[in-house]
Amino acid sequence: MTNHEMPGESIKKQLPGWLAPLLVFIFTFAVFLPALKNGFVDWDDLHTLVKNRHYRGLGPAQLKWMFTTFYLGPYQPLSWLSLGLDYLVWGMDPFGYHLTNVILHCFNAVVFYFLCLKLLTLSAGGAIKERAYKLTLAAVFAALFFAVHPLRVESVAWVTERRDVLCGLFYLLTLLWYIKPRSAGGENLSFRRRHLLPLSAFLLALLSKGMAVSLPVTLLVLDVYPLKRLPGDPRLWFSAENRRVWLEKLPFFALAAIFAALGYAGQAKGLVPWQEGGLAARAAQVLYGLVFYLEKTLLPTGLSPLYKLPAGFGPLSGAAIFSGAAAAALTAAVIILRRRWPAGLAVWLCYLAALAPVAGIVKFGVQAAADRYTYLPCLGFAALAGAGFLACRQSANKALRNAGAAAACLIMIVLSGLTWRQQGFWRDSETLWTRALALNPGLDV
Repeated sequence: MTNHEMPGESIKKQLPGWLAPLLVFIFTFAVFLPALKNGFVDWDDLHTLVKNRHYRGLGPAQLKWMFTTFYLGPYQPLSWLSLGLDYLVWGMDPFGYHLTNVILHCFNAVVFYFLCLKLLTLSAGGAIKERAYKLTLAAVFAALFFAVHPLRVESVAWVTERRDVLCGLFYLLTLLWYIKPRSAGGENLSFRRRHLLPLSAFLLALLSKGMAVSLPVTLLVLDVYPLKRLPGDPRLWFSAENRRVWLEKLPFFALAAIFAALGYAGQAKGLVPWQEGGLAARAAQVLYGLVFYLEKTLLPTGLSPLYKLPAGFGPLSGAAIFSGAAAAALTAAVIILRRRWPAGLAVWLCYLAALAPVAGIVKFGVQAAADRYTYLPCLGFAALAGAGFLACRQSANKALRNAGAAAACLIMIVLSGLTWRQQGFWRDSETLWTRALALNPGLDV
């Protein structure tokens, strides 16, 4: 045992590698048990599932429909496939559909655990073996911060949002399979492992939900930090020695462009015309959303299935000015601190990229924001939470280590309790809209 190890820590390091991800899966499943009692709700479930017979089965007619339809807007053949399989197993019993959503989300938590373990290991640098147990605990905390956060409830407890959890699975696998061959020890992996696996996972993510189109930008951010395949100075990114980093992204950007066009075509009928508000109003809404989701991540109360912009909202309203100032301040802070805290800038850029498809520049529908839109963009915030926990655990100050552990436990208890409660609001249509009207009495539903 080294001088800096806590008593018993050397024994803990010998725990089997499967134990942490298993605990992540079990804890996430336990927190989402209330969702299994929920039914279908009239917030798209009726049109998507109850009244729609086209997806019911996996025969030639159903498969043709799944891969050619823009039903209700999105192009999501893989999500339809999963719903068709649910129908073959469960018929129209909502329990089975909710069970599939919950299980997929639990697998996402496990994949995110492995992804955070890899990211934290890369950022930690040397002496990895001596920190293995602390890295594991930090990755567990990050995975659970993501998985049991109340903002996940809409994506998991609403059957229509199968596309979120299914897309999330392949999105996370793309990141994991991209990072591993490009970090230490992965240089000699095969072409299949280095290129085909992440590209295939990306394609499956796009076939589940088009929101994954921004993933190639996230890969470029990761190439800068923590992979350090691209230099921190953008002026050097296009030098000859960095050309291969860009060349390997071409298939990703090509797929993203194809599915962006498909998504735009499918949603064209629901687009809000540019004449309604103009560019200044759209920009104000984008800034409002950036701050809104960050606020709800830090203080996840008052969550609703439908958010409207504040009364009188406009480019010169108080809410818009505050949002713009807050977004500018955060952006300036992570840029100024980029050398001392590169993870901050990387997470902020990934957040902006992942949120871009639903930020409001191209506006679909009447909602100002939606909890489901946070499923991919807020992954980075959970990773930062894990990094903060790791910093506390590595401190030489025993009081800080204990405070970090206590804070982590308290955060998990609070988030789990709020998530358990939030699922109850999705039990049925009456409960859902009663809750929505209680939060916003002027809401037109």
